[in-house]
Amino acid sequence: MLMKSLRAVITADMVNYTQFSREEATIWLEELLSLLHQNKAFKWALKPEIYRGDSFQAVLKNTDEAMRMAILARACIRKHAPNADMRIAIGIGHTELLTDRPGTSDGEAFRLSGHLADKIRQQKARIGIALPRPSEPLSATLDLLETVIESWTAAQSQVVEALLQGKNVTQIAEMFSISQSAASQRVAASKWWAIDSFITTFPKQLSLYTKR
Repeated sequence: MLMKSLRAVITADMVNYTQFSREEATIWLEELLSLLHQNKAFKWALKPEIYRGDSFQAVLKNTDEAMRMAILARACIRKHAPNADMRIAIGIGHTELLTDRPGTSDGEAFRLSGHLADKIRQQKARIGIALPRPSEPLSATLDLLETVIESWTAAQSQVVEALLQGKNVTQIAEMFSISQSAASQRVAASKWWAIDSFITTFPKQLSLYTKR
């Protein structure tokens, strides 16, 4: 199917994959993909699909959702072990050819995401965005975001995952069988206020680089 519109192509791979059993890593990735498939906040042009065992690729119809998805994916994996994480390369551009699978599709966004996925291992920030035009200020913001995410404990990652799915403090306390005070402390420790602000303003930031 020929198509030419702005999309977000996600190429993600698991960090420290070889440090975990294949069974563990597979379970974690399958849980993450199930979460992403079911979350109604995300409109998929191509749903996330595992490849190579430790990676997945997907295409979002709405580029504004890319940052929420990336942070949710990292929270979901980071809750399992101290050194478990994801690298996520987001390519934003046209998708000239969309088939039924990411691996056989093509276009500007696919090439940007793939190129970034090769480079992101050398970068400190584990979420990266590649756009058709230079976007250094946005990349610098992602460096600051990294300093917040890399400090999350497993418990804080669990809380962020719940918050990103629309849960409130009362529901979080019930989910994890903790007091509301303890839930509030985890929310505060995760720097949720900063994460929420960044996700909310991300569409405006992105529009500075995608207007043509």
